[in-house]
Amino acid sequence: MTSKWTARLLMGVGILAIAAGFIVKFVVVPALAKLPDDVDSTRTYEGTVDILNRTELANPTGAPLFFNDLPVISDRTVEVLETDGDKALVRDEANLLAAPGTPIEGTRLTGSVDYYAVDRVTMESIDNFTDETRVLPREGLVMGFPIDTEARDYVGWNGDPAETVMLEYAGQEERAGRTTYVFTAESGPRPIVDEGTLGEFPSSLPKAAVPTLAPALNLPDEILGALDVLLPLLPDELPLEYTYEFSARYWVDPDTGVLIDIEKNDVRKAVLAVPGVPLEIDPVVVYNLNYTSTGESIEAAVDDAEDYGGQLRLGRTTGPIGLWVLGGALVLAGLYLAMRRPPQTISAPPHEVGTPGSDG
Repeated sequence: MTSKWTARLLMGVGILAIAAGFIVKFVVVPALAKLPDDVDSTRTYEGTVDILNRTELANPTGAPLFFNDLPVISDRTVEVLETDGDKALVRDEANLLAAPGTPIEGTRLTGSVDYYAVDRVTMESIDNFTDETRVLPREGLVMGFPIDTEARDYVGWNGDPAETVMLEYAGQEERAGRTTYVFTAESGPRPIVDEGTLGEFPSSLPKAAVPTLAPALNLPDEILGALDVLLPLLPDELPLEYTYEFSARYWVDPDTGVLIDIEKNDVRKAVLAVPGVPLEIDPVVVYNLNYTSTGESIEAAVDDAEDYGGQLRLGRTTGPIGLWVLGGALVLAGLYLAMRRPPQTISAPPHEVGTPGSDG
């Protein structure tokens, strides 16, 4: 192969390498920087809960009406069920169980199953694009933070009252060896309208159970003293309404949006609401959960952030730069060969050949 053809080959391969760098950075990476279509992950949380013993409420046996400071574990599984371009259908299931070593070990206390239609890039809720009828109208972030999380406030979704809540940026902190963005959120008591949550608690209180349960219901002394007069005026079932309030702190890996850790307090209260009967009764706490991520879940989250973050860095910087450097070097090498002057052939000078015995 002549140097001319070698130069053309080097420049051609170099140009292809440079083009490949741009394709990786501006085509491949944007396709990668979104919620993957194969997500199926489980995180575990631990904490304590004060919770109404619904079984005892429905069928009194003399057991405690409330479990107080009960150690619990919670498993949350997030699975992508379907994608269509930048749209994804996600199933989010969580269950709260009595922790090992407790008297009711393994008992399911509450739980939820939600279906979200989300934008795979922004992670915000979108209109339902599937045949799944359990996707409800929502706004803002519903199940996590986006890749390339920014140092700013976000709008999130508060499921129980079905309304938005502000996720406020609170600065940077080291968490599990990673630099994270910290977000906080909170809400005062709001009426619960989510049917799934309401289904986890009794919709009414039997009137017949009021005298027995009165001390635990924090009834005012004047009402306790007037129960004999009040009870005949009340319906057999006393309707219950519920409120929800919370405070939370989230540690988020900014490059990947992976939630590294969380600390949260969820509180639900029951309110007696009897039409036509004015009862000045304070709401009763039926659920007060404090929880955080387990060590194993934090470690798994860090691993996910490192693995996925490594892929993003490879696609955004290491890969393209390597291709551009290689391509530039090949192009320069080709130009050098093309511009180099070919070596000249030097001929030996002519000379006379003498005969034997001559003077030459």
